[in-house]
Amino acid sequence: MDFEAMKTFVAVVDQKSFTKAAASLNLSQPTVSSHIKNLERYFDATLIDRSPKRFHLTKTGEIVYQRSRQAIGLIDKAVQEVSEYQRELGGLIRIGASYTVGEYILPPILKAFDQAYPSVDLQVRIENSKRINEAVQHHDLDVGLIEGKVTQHGLSSEPFMEDEMVVLVPEAHPIRKQSSITFADLQDQTWITREEGSGTRAMMDSMLESFNIRPKKMITIGSNHGVVQGVKAGLGLSFLSKTVVCHTGVEHLIMQLPYIKTTTRYFSIVTPMNREEISDSVDKFMEEVRALHQLSKNY
Repeated sequence: MDFEAMKTFVAVVDQKSFTKAAASLNLSQPTVSSHIKNLERYFDATLIDRSPKRFHLTKTGEIVYQRSRQAIGLIDKAVQEVSEYQRELGGLIRIGASYTVGEYILPPILKAFDQAYPSVDLQVRIENSKRINEAVQHHDLDVGLIEGKVTQHGLSSEPFMEDEMVVLVPEAHPIRKQSSITFADLQDQTWITREEGSGTRAMMDSMLESFNIRPKKMITIGSNHGVVQGVKAGLGLSFLSKTVVCHTGVEHLIMQLPYIKTTTRYFSIVTPMNREEISDSVDKFMEEVRALHQLSKNY
């Protein structure tokens, strides 16, 4: 099979355009079309529905696309590993981090690693935990640092840091002035939360369900900073990482509420389950993470 044809096919699907893919790959459009046709002949199937009104992958096309992305990732990793073998530790590590980890925990890790291994280039992507897991699964990233659980097939996870989820209440919220708070007082409140796929959102959903709390309204904001600012502005309550709270200087908004228990969670390192897919550079990076954030032995 033509490896260049696979790369071309992935580029066409990612950009949903033969023209844009040709430009990004510095190829002519006829060459791009020829690569796609060669793949379709190889698999004896149509991969892309070329109707004029829409760009659509066939079922076979979806399979070939996913496997092609994985194959490209593995080839790139092989090139990196050969480079590392032939010279001192170097190459590129593609790191993914959830918002909480990427914004508050990752920077000192990057600094320590960069000082120890200056020849290694670092590329960081910050997205929610679900998307980071998917990117590691598809070999678009070498390693992920996420919050929450790993559910994707073919991934291995290892906890590296403990975190605590706390309730934030606006300073002027009426509930702060009550001498006693009943379970009914906790019902029909407005809660500010992160987006679906976020580890923080999963923790809030679990908390609300576990304690049988029925929000009057949910306001979704796609960043930790936005959630904090929403609470400060009096939009509503939130259930947020204490790591975020301490780094943003809003500890005064933490409030212990009856019927809601403080919840512990863990940040985890995510890698492919197959150890052969983990380069020496990534191994050293993981060692740096463990060295800076050692969990207690009773985890």
